[in-house]
Amino acid sequence: MKEFKTIDEQIQILLGRKLIINDIDKAKAYLLSQNYYNIINGYANFFPHDNNDNYTANTNFDEIAKLYRFEKELKQDLLNAILSAETHLKALFSHRFSERFSDMAYPYLDINCYDPNKRLESVETISKLSKILIRYNCAYHNNSSIYHYIHNYNKVPMWVLSSYIEFGTLCHLLSNSIEQVQNKIARDCLSFISAHILNPGFFPAYKMIKFIKNIHDIRNVCAHNNRLIGHLCPADDPYWRPLHSKYNIEPSASRNTPYTVFLSLQCFLSRIEYATLHNSVLKLTKKLAPKLSSIHINDILLKLGFPEDWHLHTAKINPDDPII
Repeated sequence: MKEFKTIDEQIQILLGRKLIINDIDKAKAYLLSQNYYNIINGYANFFPHDNNDNYTANTNFDEIAKLYRFEKELKQDLLNAILSAETHLKALFSHRFSERFSDMAYPYLDINCYDPNKRLESVETISKLSKILIRYNCAYHNNSSIYHYIHNYNKVPMWVLSSYIEFGTLCHLLSNSIEQVQNKIARDCLSFISAHILNPGFFPAYKMIKFIKNIHDIRNVCAHNNRLIGHLCPADDPYWRPLHSKYNIEPSASRNTPYTVFLSLQCFLSRIEYATLHNSVLKLTKKLAPKLSSIHINDILLKLGFPEDWHLHTAKINPDDPII
């Protein structure tokens, strides 16, 4: 066990490691409110240091703090965009699933309404949905829409239940659904895609689902405030030419980075929603670049999967401009 260190002792450790601190009092206040472990242990390795953890390029405490803030704001921007994508996907799934099983009261609790090849996965999802219904069908939650529908209509439609499910459960519902439902949702997504890509053509459902799984992975990183820089998703996004060729991403390239998820969000966001995300990330990157002196902004961009000098070669998106 490492011994507890006071803020003063933490400062002395950093000074002993040759970290430049221009304003000691400001650094103390920052460490107290933001946590030494989160800032130093989380981001120090992105700056030049020797085998004894001494900084070797006149690294300044302010650089580390600025990088920490950059990532914090980047995660917030991504999370906001992903929440919008989640809202769209819940609405699309609720409509298409309910449309297919309109003659049933609780189709999402019926194993026969899912892909017969994914029965085990579907059982787990059905169990989660059942627990949500039970939880909210009690006097304590008598003002919930679930309680209202059960006691007034003796059923809870998917479009009501969807407000209570997590993104992870939605991913399972999409993945375990029958092909007819998946294909209709993928076609619905073309209304978003066409706002970003000219003549996108066919959007395969299985690629849509894999995109969503990586979006969910990045969503968890952002929501739990884990480190995004250097993070890799469990698997590559499948190559989809209309999207990836637009950004000069080859089929052989890795597609499991925050950048590739950033791009794939175009499949689930309106033009204004994606422009808001894109322009905010561009602004954050341009703001951070001149604040770094012992490393280059490209050192960070590359660890996020972004192309070198992305902030210099990328323009803001004007939602009113024609699609290229």
